[in-house]
Amino acid sequence: LDDCTITTTTTSSSKPVVCVWGHVADGNAHINIVTPGEYQKNDALAEYIEQTVYESVLKRKGSISAEHGLGQSKNEYLGRIKEKNAMEAMLNVKEMFDPKGIMNP
Repeated sequence: LDDCTITTTTTSSSKPVVCVWGHVADGNAHINIVTPGEYQKNDALAEYIEQTVYESVLKRKGSISAEHGLGQSKNEYLGRIKEKNAMEAMLNVKEMFDPKGIMNP
């Protein structure tokens, strides 16, 4: 994310701290961003960062995933990152294991 610049206003005198960690061997990264002294989610900052990260992933022809499922928060980006046949295969696997749609809707 060396091409990303984060600017924001916070109620704290601290700047956001970015911690990138993950599974180095397979190229997966987890990104955590916190502002020391702030304990509430900054929705505007979170939306900006999410868009910046996903646009960076798309630009590099990367992918998004999660070892515990994608959840609903990434649905907006999934169709832009995965091809149609991959999406269909993912939905078929989910349907096989969760026919009632009660797990990670």
